[in-house]
Amino acid sequence: MAWLSAAVDKAGGPFSPIKSTLQILAFEAAKTMSRLVALYKSLSDDELFKLRKGLMKSLGVAFLNSMDESYLLGLACKEKLEDLGHAVVVVSRLSKQCIDDELNRFEIAYHNKKQGIIDVGNVDFNSRNVGKAIEKMEKYATGTSALHASLVALNELEVSEKKMQKPKINIDYFNEEINFQRKQVLHFRQISLWSQTFDTSVGLMARIVFVIYARICTIFGPFVPSLTCIYIPKRKALHMKVYPETSYCLLVDKEKYKEHASKSGPIMKASRTKPRPRRSHSGQLCLSGPIMKASRTEPKNKSLIQSAPGNTVGAAGLALHYANIIIMAESCFYSTTSISNESRGNMYEMLPISLKHALRRKLKGHLSKDLEESDEGQGLAQGWKEALGEIIGWLAPVAHDTLRWQQESDSQQQKLDSEPTALLMQTLHFSDLEKTEAAIVEVLVGLSCIYRYDGRRERHDG
Repeated sequence: MAWLSAAVDKAGGPFSPIKSTLQILAFEAAKTMSRLVALYKSLSDDELFKLRKGLMKSLGVAFLNSMDESYLLGLACKEKLEDLGHAVVVVSRLSKQCIDDELNRFEIAYHNKKQGIIDVGNVDFNSRNVGKAIEKMEKYATGTSALHASLVALNELEVSEKKMQKPKINIDYFNEEINFQRKQVLHFRQISLWSQTFDTSVGLMARIVFVIYARICTIFGPFVPSLTCIYIPKRKALHMKVYPETSYCLLVDKEKYKEHASKSGPIMKASRTKPRPRRSHSGQLCLSGPIMKASRTEPKNKSLIQSAPGNTVGAAGLALHYANIIIMAESCFYSTTSISNESRGNMYEMLPISLKHALRRKLKGHLSKDLEESDEGQGLAQGWKEALGEIIGWLAPVAHDTLRWQQESDSQQQKLDSEPTALLMQTLHFSDLEKTEAAIVEVLVGLSCIYRYDGRRERHDG
């Protein structure tokens, strides 16, 4: 990192030659800065604690995706590396415009760092200098976002101005608005990346790229042995909360996974540990055996979203579709009014043919039961409400995270958001298809039984 520190220092020196500014490329640079800041924040001690104690321990992820911590961490690592890779592509392209030779060679330097040994002492994640760089990037991204909004507003005003052709219309006030907006644009150009040089912008991003990559290697190295080896000076290890001995701090059984890490491929194979059975009113959701068998070797050219095993919801291309069905069912379950025929019909039409057949078969068994006695009907309805409350309690969060992940992926191309995003690991993409469909059928059967009882009660009361 010595080359980079020197380059950043020289970038703003008083005797630097005149350098070109980003101008229109400021918006692409701002998106990349926001991506890097979000990635940096997602690797903080607090966020890693949430990952380890929250997401990975959630019932939906454990039951549908995997209980194997090393497998889940491998998925999280791969997604973060891909996210970093997208940023590196932009930084590499912008670095070609830098005057400073060291910044100009960023792509080569990054490649060399990935092949060699990183000295964490030179890329301390929690150092004051890194914190200042992050703050500066956030400030530039915010200013550039404001510039974009001002340009959009100015464009709308100028379009409206051209349409105002009637001579009787008093446009003095309108012209004042346009002049004010033009001054706003000039102001935001000065404080945003628009007026910053390639050297300054690339210097900031390049430093954070190396910091993030070193952090990923430190935290996730045991689960992705192909990552760069990390050297941690003893003086630094004493002050690092997450580094330590350390790379294994995310796991409870450290020794077990140290042994696994030396033998496995890029993504660890799922554990043979049996999942904890979940309560089911009909008794058909309590499946045993390994939740997911991940391949020991993943083709390097495959992206994370393409690497879902064949028995998953993501491989079937149904993650978003099933998420919408689950959320609709959740809405019906918590509704204060009776489930309408229209809602039931809409949910049924959303089901694939195979799931419709499974639902019909399941319903036949329940329709054959005698529910004429109100007491029995009330007892069954109450039993279903309790069972569905538990199932939806762990199923719905995975569905909501699926929609959130999709929305964040879509908006990432347009918005400058520097907050940590959802992980694909916590969505339905890596969920076992059979178990997910069984849970959906169970929920729909339960809603049907509750609907039947509510209908009988209304007719009886009427």
